[in-house]
Amino acid sequence: MIIGKILACMLPIPLCFAICSGCGSAPEGPAERPGDHGAETPETPETPETPETPEGPAEGPSEELLSELVFSESLREEYVNWYGRVRPDGEKTDFSNSASGFEVSFTGTRLTATVVSAESAAPNEAAGNAYAYVFLDGQTNYRRAEKIEFNNTGKPTEYVLADLPDGEHTVRLIKCTEPKYGTAALVSLRTDGGFLTPPPKPALKFELLGDSIMSGSECMRGGSGADSMLTESENSLASYGYVAASRLKGQIHAITRSGALVSGYKGFPDIPRYYDNYSQIDDTPWDFSRYQPDVIILDLGTNDRNISAPDSLIRETYLAFLRHLREKNPSAAIVCCEGAILDNLSELTREIVGTVRAEGDESVFYFHLPVRHTTGHPTENDHYENGLALAVFLKETLDFLA
Repeated sequence: MIIGKILACMLPIPLCFAICSGCGSAPEGPAERPGDHGAETPETPETPETPETPEGPAEGPSEELLSELVFSESLREEYVNWYGRVRPDGEKTDFSNSASGFEVSFTGTRLTATVVSAESAAPNEAAGNAYAYVFLDGQTNYRRAEKIEFNNTGKPTEYVLADLPDGEHTVRLIKCTEPKYGTAALVSLRTDGGFLTPPPKPALKFELLGDSIMSGSECMRGGSGADSMLTESENSLASYGYVAASRLKGQIHAITRSGALVSGYKGFPDIPRYYDNYSQIDDTPWDFSRYQPDVIILDLGTNDRNISAPDSLIRETYLAFLRHLREKNPSAAIVCCEGAILDNLSELTREIVGTVRAEGDESVFYFHLPVRHTTGHPTENDHYENGLALAVFLKETLDFLA
């Protein structure tokens, strides 16, 4: 399967595309293969049974089942589970962010989605279109899901998401490329049957913040060598943060940008600049009351190091961002990770976390990723191993996950 992408790492010290920006046949994985970690919803039986009713439609939000949902007036959350940061946008709902998308249940055989999409706005980093995975009836492994390539016309296009035996089904579509590598917005959903109440969303909430590493850039390039410079090689669902959150059965928001810094040194893009906005390419203010994460997984500093940003500036801006994260997310555990590409961030990141904890915020933690990739961006297997290790650390460290 193909998947999304990141910025290429330049040697001798890899500068992840546009610094550390942030999928084609996937490489063979270990015995427990990448993709087997699950997606953001807990595994459920493939086709859950519902009690039969004497007459009338299956239980749903209304007595008469709707066969079409349009998004010109609302998010239709009585029928749709939204994942990630999404935003109403006139006649459609934008879901351009990494790991964003929707889930619906319906009775019938067929489900189609009308989507408006645009191609990569940064083809010098990653050329191509936006991609998403479609999971059917409890699927959680993206290797077994269908991968959709959105066209780049900017006009509404209908995609078949499901063509199944008659019955009750649940379909989830999750975008695996970041906004600047192609936008996506949902105009409508249609079925030959009727829409039902969607399944409950996971109670545990994660937020992933980072550059091309957390974007899953280049992880699906089909090898461990040079970056491919194609959007199909990016897969945010394969990133180590997504792997860890999925292993722990959480829902996921991801705010990532290939090439992002924490310091903004020399005017380069930085995650703190985008965090309060809907996305990296849309400065609509984000309403933090809509989603309060239990755990924030943060990976920043690689691109700062790659362009020789002063340690003093990295320290100052990183600390300021951690304090801002705490202001916006009062109850979240914050885990600062490093080590996926560089081996010279450990001391500084430990020091930053230690400073915040000394100030009284003992819900900020440090984690060193055990697998480092030195010839370009981390591979799918690298992310998978790091994600498994992070999941273990989280369970051992956070009482509410024990």
